[in-house]
Amino acid sequence: MNKSAVQTLRGLACLLLVVFHVVGITRDQGLHIHEGWLRQLTEALMALRMPMFGLLAGAMYGVSKRRDWSLVRNKAARLLWPMLTVGTTFGLVQYLTPESNYHIDDLHLMHIVPVAHFWFLESLFLIFCLMALAESVSPVISMRSWCGYFVPSVLVYLAHPGFIWFSVLGTTYLLPYFLLGLGMTRLQWDANQQQPGFGLLRIALGATVVAWLMAQESELERFSAPMLVAGLLLASGFWSLGWRNRLLASIGNYSFAIYLFHVFFTSATRMALHAIELRTPLLVLLVSVPIGVMAPIGLQLLLARSRTCSNYLMGSAQPKKGTT
Repeated sequence: MNKSAVQTLRGLACLLLVVFHVVGITRDQGLHIHEGWLRQLTEALMALRMPMFGLLAGAMYGVSKRRDWSLVRNKAARLLWPMLTVGTTFGLVQYLTPESNYHIDDLHLMHIVPVAHFWFLESLFLIFCLMALAESVSPVISMRSWCGYFVPSVLVYLAHPGFIWFSVLGTTYLLPYFLLGLGMTRLQWDANQQQPGFGLLRIALGATVVAWLMAQESELERFSAPMLVAGLLLASGFWSLGWRNRLLASIGNYSFAIYLFHVFFTSATRMALHAIELRTPLLVLLVSVPIGVMAPIGLQLLLARSRTCSNYLMGSAQPKKGTT
Protein backbone atom coordinates (compact mmCIF):
# COMPACT_ATOMS: atom_id res chain seq x y z
CA MET A 1 0.00 0.00 0.00
CA ASN A 2 1.40 3.36 -1.03
CA LYS A 3 1.31 5.70 1.95
CA SER A 4 1.66 8.85 -0.15
CA ALA A 5 -1.25 7.80 -2.37
CA VAL A 6 -3.40 7.05 0.68
CA GLN A 7 -2.64 10.45 2.20
CA THR A 8 -3.38 12.09 -1.16
CA LEU A 9 -6.84 10.52 -1.16
CA ARG A 10 -7.39 11.59 2.45
CA GLY A 11 -6.43 15.13 1.51
CA LEU A 12 -8.74 15.09 -1.49
CA ALA A 13 -11.67 13.80 0.57
CA CYS A 14 -11.05 16.47 3.24
CA LEU A 15 -10.86 19.25 0.67
CA LEU A 16 -14.11 18.13 -0.94
CA LEU A 17 -15.78 18.00 2.47
CA VAL A 18 -14.68 21.52 3.38
CA VAL A 19 -15.95 22.85 0.05
CA PHE A 20 -19.24 21.01 0.59
CA HIS A 21 -19.83 22.56 4.00
CA VAL A 22 -18.90 26.04 2.79
CA VAL A 23 -21.30 25.82 -0.16
CA GLY A 24 -23.97 24.32 2.08
CA ILE A 25 -25.41 20.87 2.68
CA THR A 26 -28.76 22.10 1.37
CA ARG A 27 -29.72 25.00 -0.86
CA ASP A 28 -30.80 27.02 2.19
CA GLN A 29 -27.52 26.63 4.07
CA GLY A 30 -23.98 27.89 3.65
CA LEU A 31 -23.79 30.21 0.66
CA HIS A 32 -27.52 29.73 -0.09
CA ILE A 33 -26.79 28.69 -3.67
CA HIS A 34 -29.94 27.24 -5.23
CA GLU A 35 -28.66 26.60 -8.75
CA GLY A 36 -25.66 26.99 -11.03
CA TRP A 37 -22.46 25.08 -11.66
CA LEU A 38 -21.18 25.28 -8.09
CA ARG A 39 -24.35 23.74 -6.65
CA GLN A 40 -24.40 21.07 -9.37
CA LEU A 41 -20.76 20.19 -8.81
CA THR A 42 -21.27 19.98 -5.05
CA GLU A 43 -24.24 17.68 -5.55
CA ALA A 44 -22.36 15.50 -8.03
CA LEU A 45 -19.42 15.00 -5.68
CA MET A 46 -21.77 13.36 -3.17
CA ALA A 47 -20.84 10.14 -4.95
CA LEU A 48 -17.18 10.54 -3.96
CA ARG A 49 -16.86 12.42 -0.65
CA MET A 50 -18.07 10.02 2.03
CA PRO A 51 -17.61 6.87 -0.10
CA MET A 52 -13.91 7.75 -0.22
CA PHE A 53 -13.75 8.17 3.56
CA GLY A 54 -15.52 4.83 3.98
CA LEU A 55 -13.25 3.00 1.54
CA LEU A 56 -10.10 4.41 3.18
CA ALA A 57 -11.30 3.32 6.63
CA GLY A 58 -11.94 -0.19 5.30
CA ALA A 59 -8.56 -0.33 3.55
CA MET A 60 -6.77 0.63 6.76
CA TYR A 61 -8.77 -1.98 8.66
CA GLY A 62 -7.75 -4.54 6.06
CA VAL A 63 -4.03 -4.07 6.77
CA SER A 64 -4.44 -3.80 10.55
CA LYS A 65 -3.11 -6.70 12.58
CA ARG A 66 -5.70 -6.00 15.27
CA ARG A 67 -9.14 -7.22 14.31
CA ASP A 68 -10.65 -8.13 17.66
CA TRP A 69 -12.17 -6.18 20.53
CA SER A 70 -8.81 -4.57 21.35
CA LEU A 71 -9.21 -2.60 18.12
CA VAL A 72 -12.71 -1.60 19.21
CA ARG A 73 -11.33 -0.27 22.51
CA ASN A 74 -8.74 1.73 20.60
CA LYS A 75 -11.35 3.12 18.21
CA ALA A 76 -13.62 4.05 21.12
CA ALA A 77 -10.93 6.44 22.34
CA ARG A 78 -10.00 7.58 18.84
CA LEU A 79 -13.53 8.27 17.62
CA LEU A 80 -15.93 8.68 20.52
CA TRP A 81 -13.96 11.11 22.66
CA PRO A 82 -13.67 13.68 19.83
CA MET A 83 -17.33 13.10 18.97
CA LEU A 84 -18.34 13.88 22.55
CA THR A 85 -15.98 16.81 23.14
CA VAL A 86 -15.67 18.55 19.78
CA GLY A 87 -19.09 17.44 18.52
CA THR A 88 -20.87 18.61 21.65
CA THR A 89 -19.06 21.94 21.56
CA PHE A 90 -20.06 22.43 17.94
CA GLY A 91 -23.68 21.54 18.68
CA LEU A 92 -23.86 24.00 21.57
CA VAL A 93 -22.20 26.78 19.56
CA GLN A 94 -24.65 26.28 16.72
CA TYR A 95 -27.57 26.09 19.14
CA LEU A 96 -26.62 29.41 20.75
CA THR A 97 -25.59 31.25 17.57
CA PRO A 98 -28.31 33.29 15.85
CA GLU A 99 -28.83 32.59 12.14
CA SER A 100 -26.67 29.47 12.21
CA ASN A 101 -27.24 26.73 9.65
CA TYR A 102 -27.73 23.92 12.09
CA HIS A 103 -29.87 23.66 15.20
CA ILE A 104 -30.41 20.98 17.82
CA ASP A 105 -34.04 20.77 18.85
CA ASP A 106 -33.47 18.66 21.96
CA LEU A 107 -30.13 19.05 23.72
CA HIS A 108 -30.72 15.93 25.80
CA LEU A 109 -30.78 13.88 22.56
CA MET A 110 -27.40 15.18 21.41
CA HIS A 111 -25.41 12.32 19.79
CA ILE A 112 -28.37 10.01 20.21
CA VAL A 113 -29.54 12.03 17.25
CA PRO A 114 -26.26 12.65 15.35
CA VAL A 115 -24.72 16.12 15.45
CA ALA A 116 -23.89 17.50 11.99
CA HIS A 117 -21.00 15.71 10.26
CA PHE A 118 -19.92 14.05 13.52
CA TRP A 119 -22.30 11.23 12.58
CA PHE A 120 -19.35 9.75 10.69
CA LEU A 121 -17.38 9.08 13.87
CA GLU A 122 -20.29 7.30 15.53
CA SER A 123 -21.11 5.31 12.40
CA LEU A 124 -17.51 4.26 11.90
CA PHE A 125 -17.27 3.08 15.49
CA LEU A 126 -20.40 0.96 15.00
CA ILE A 127 -18.82 -0.57 11.91
CA PHE A 128 -15.71 -1.54 13.86
CA CYS A 129 -17.92 -3.12 16.53
CA LEU A 130 -19.89 -4.97 13.87
CA MET A 131 -16.76 -6.23 12.12
CA ALA A 132 -15.15 -7.38 15.38
CA LEU A 133 -18.28 -9.37 16.20
CA ALA A 134 -18.71 -10.77 12.70
CA GLU A 135 -15.08 -11.72 12.18
CA SER A 136 -14.93 -13.47 15.53
CA VAL A 137 -17.34 -15.93 13.92
CA SER A 138 -16.33 -15.83 10.24
CA PRO A 139 -13.30 -13.73 9.23
CA VAL A 140 -13.00 -12.26 5.76
CA ILE A 141 -10.35 -14.46 4.16
CA SER A 142 -11.75 -15.10 0.68
CA MET A 143 -14.03 -13.71 -1.98
CA ARG A 144 -16.79 -15.98 -0.75
CA SER A 145 -16.58 -14.80 2.86
CA TRP A 146 -16.34 -11.18 1.66
CA CYS A 147 -19.53 -11.57 -0.40
CA GLY A 148 -21.22 -13.01 2.68
CA TYR A 149 -20.87 -9.57 4.25
CA PHE A 150 -21.00 -7.31 1.20
CA VAL A 151 -24.26 -8.60 -0.29
CA PRO A 152 -26.28 -8.10 2.94
CA SER A 153 -24.71 -4.65 3.37
CA VAL A 154 -25.95 -3.68 -0.10
CA LEU A 155 -29.43 -5.00 0.61
CA VAL A 156 -29.66 -3.02 3.85
CA TYR A 157 -28.27 0.05 2.06
CA LEU A 158 -30.96 -0.14 -0.61
CA ALA A 159 -33.65 -0.70 2.01
CA HIS A 160 -32.70 2.75 3.35
CA PRO A 161 -33.70 2.19 6.98
CA GLY A 162 -34.81 5.51 8.45
CA PHE A 163 -33.33 4.83 11.88
CA ILE A 164 -31.09 7.85 12.41
CA TRP A 165 -30.52 7.36 16.16
CA PHE A 166 -26.96 6.52 17.16
CA SER A 167 -25.96 7.03 13.51
CA VAL A 168 -27.29 3.62 12.48
CA LEU A 169 -28.39 5.14 9.17
CA GLY A 170 -24.85 6.37 8.57
CA THR A 171 -23.52 2.92 9.34
CA THR A 172 -25.69 1.35 6.65
CA TYR A 173 -24.52 4.06 4.24
CA LEU A 174 -20.78 3.59 4.86
CA LEU A 175 -20.61 -0.19 5.22
CA PRO A 176 -20.51 -1.20 1.51
CA TYR A 177 -17.67 1.25 0.87
CA PHE A 178 -15.85 0.10 4.00
CA LEU A 179 -16.08 -3.53 2.85
CA LEU A 180 -14.83 -2.58 -0.61
CA GLY A 181 -11.75 -0.99 0.97
CA LEU A 182 -11.28 -4.10 3.09
CA GLY A 183 -11.26 -6.22 -0.05
CA MET A 184 -8.76 -3.93 -1.75
CA THR A 185 -6.12 -4.54 0.90
CA ARG A 186 -6.75 -7.77 2.80
CA LEU A 187 -7.80 -9.76 -0.26
CA GLN A 188 -5.08 -8.13 -2.36
CA TRP A 189 -7.40 -6.85 -5.09
CA ASP A 190 -5.23 -3.79 -5.44
CA ALA A 191 -3.35 -3.51 -2.19
CA ASN A 192 -0.49 -1.54 -3.74
CA GLN A 193 -2.67 0.79 -5.83
CA GLN A 194 -0.99 -0.17 -9.09
CA GLN A 195 -3.90 -0.41 -11.50
CA PRO A 196 -4.13 3.15 -12.90
CA GLY A 197 -5.71 2.01 -16.17
CA PHE A 198 -8.54 0.18 -14.42
CA GLY A 199 -8.81 3.09 -12.01
CA LEU A 200 -9.37 5.59 -14.81
CA LEU A 201 -11.96 3.29 -16.39
CA ARG A 202 -13.91 3.02 -13.13
CA ILE A 203 -13.74 6.78 -12.57
CA ALA A 204 -15.07 7.39 -16.08
CA LEU A 205 -17.91 4.91 -15.57
CA GLY A 206 -18.77 6.37 -12.17
CA ALA A 207 -18.77 9.92 -13.53
CA THR A 208 -21.02 8.79 -16.38
CA VAL A 209 -23.53 7.33 -13.94
CA VAL A 210 -23.55 10.57 -11.90
CA ALA A 211 -23.98 12.70 -15.05
CA TRP A 212 -26.87 10.49 -16.16
CA LEU A 213 -28.53 10.78 -12.75
CA MET A 214 -28.19 14.56 -12.70
CA ALA A 215 -29.78 14.75 -16.14
CA GLN A 216 -32.73 12.72 -14.82
CA GLU A 217 -33.42 14.45 -11.51
CA SER A 218 -32.77 17.76 -9.78
CA GLU A 219 -31.50 16.21 -6.52
CA LEU A 220 -29.52 13.02 -6.20
CA GLU A 221 -30.86 10.29 -3.92
CA ARG A 222 -28.05 9.03 -1.72
CA PHE A 223 -29.63 5.63 -0.98
CA SER A 224 -30.26 4.48 -4.52
CA ALA A 225 -28.72 1.68 -6.54
CA PRO A 226 -27.21 4.01 -9.19
CA MET A 227 -25.63 6.21 -6.51
CA LEU A 228 -24.20 3.15 -4.77
CA VAL A 229 -22.73 1.92 -8.05
CA ALA A 230 -21.31 5.37 -8.80
CA GLY A 231 -19.81 5.64 -5.32
CA LEU A 232 -18.20 2.19 -5.51
CA LEU A 233 -16.78 2.93 -8.96
CA LEU A 234 -15.43 6.38 -8.11
CA ALA A 235 -13.95 5.50 -4.71
CA SER A 236 -12.29 2.31 -5.97
CA GLY A 237 -11.17 4.08 -9.13
CA PHE A 238 -9.35 6.80 -7.25
CA TRP A 239 -7.81 4.14 -5.00
CA SER A 240 -6.47 2.14 -7.95
CA LEU A 241 -5.26 5.30 -9.66
CA GLY A 242 -2.37 5.41 -7.20
CA TRP A 243 -2.38 9.19 -7.51
CA ARG A 244 0.24 11.03 -5.48
CA ASN A 245 0.12 14.76 -4.90
CA ARG A 246 2.41 16.46 -2.40
CA LEU A 247 -0.03 19.23 -1.42
CA LEU A 248 -3.00 16.91 -0.98
CA ALA A 249 -0.85 14.39 0.90
CA SER A 250 0.28 17.11 3.31
CA ILE A 251 -3.38 17.97 3.89
CA GLY A 252 -4.12 14.28 4.35
CA ASN A 253 -1.58 14.11 7.17
CA TYR A 254 -3.94 16.31 9.17
CA SER A 255 -7.18 14.85 7.85
CA PHE A 256 -8.67 14.02 11.25
CA ALA A 257 -8.15 17.51 12.65
CA ILE A 258 -9.57 19.06 9.48
CA TYR A 259 -12.59 16.78 9.67
CA LEU A 260 -13.22 17.68 13.31
CA PHE A 261 -12.60 21.42 13.35
CA HIS A 262 -13.08 22.88 9.87
CA VAL A 263 -16.74 23.76 10.47
CA PHE A 264 -15.84 26.14 13.31
CA PHE A 265 -13.53 28.14 11.09
CA THR A 266 -15.52 28.07 7.85
CA SER A 267 -18.71 29.16 9.62
CA ALA A 268 -16.91 31.96 11.46
CA THR A 269 -15.26 33.14 8.24
CA ARG A 270 -18.52 33.15 6.31
CA MET A 271 -20.30 35.10 9.05
CA ALA A 272 -17.44 37.61 9.31
CA LEU A 273 -17.44 38.21 5.55
CA HIS A 274 -21.20 38.62 5.53
CA ALA A 275 -20.95 41.09 8.42
CA ILE A 276 -18.77 43.37 6.29
CA GLU A 277 -21.11 42.92 3.32
CA LEU A 278 -18.84 40.61 1.33
CA ARG A 279 -21.40 38.10 0.13
CA THR A 280 -20.19 37.09 -3.33
CA PRO A 281 -20.39 33.27 -3.16
CA LEU A 282 -17.18 32.58 -5.05
CA LEU A 283 -15.24 35.08 -2.91
CA VAL A 284 -16.57 33.56 0.32
CA LEU A 285 -15.66 30.10 -0.97
CA LEU A 286 -12.11 31.12 -1.96
CA VAL A 287 -11.50 32.67 1.46
CA SER A 288 -13.27 30.10 3.62
CA VAL A 289 -11.81 26.91 2.17
CA PRO A 290 -8.11 27.71 2.81
CA ILE A 291 -8.98 28.85 6.34
CA GLY A 292 -11.03 25.69 6.87
CA VAL A 293 -7.97 23.64 5.95
CA MET A 294 -5.09 25.59 7.49
CA ALA A 295 -6.67 26.64 10.79
CA PRO A 296 -7.35 23.05 11.95
CA ILE A 297 -3.78 22.13 11.04
CA GLY A 298 -2.51 24.93 13.25
CA LEU A 299 -4.92 23.87 15.99
CA GLN A 300 -3.68 20.27 15.87
CA LEU A 301 -0.08 21.45 16.24
CA LEU A 302 -1.16 23.50 19.25
CA LEU A 303 -3.15 20.66 20.82
CA ALA A 304 -0.20 18.32 20.36
CA ARG A 305 1.61 20.25 23.08
CA SER A 306 -0.78 18.85 25.68
CA ARG A 307 -1.33 15.14 26.21
CA THR A 308 -4.70 15.80 27.86
CA CYS A 309 -6.01 18.03 25.08
CA SER A 310 -4.72 15.67 22.43
CA ASN A 311 -6.36 12.69 24.14
CA TYR A 312 -9.79 14.19 24.63
CA LEU A 313 -10.06 16.43 21.57
CA MET A 314 -8.13 14.40 19.00
CA GLY A 315 -8.53 10.91 20.39
CA SER A 316 -4.79 10.34 20.68
CA ALA A 317 -1.87 11.69 22.65
CA GLN A 318 0.62 13.58 20.52
CA PRO A 319 2.86 15.33 23.04
CA LYS A 320 5.97 17.15 22.02
CA LYS A 321 9.20 16.70 23.90
CA GLY A 322 9.20 18.65 27.14
CA THR A 323 5.44 19.25 27.20
CA THR A 324 2.66 17.68 29.20
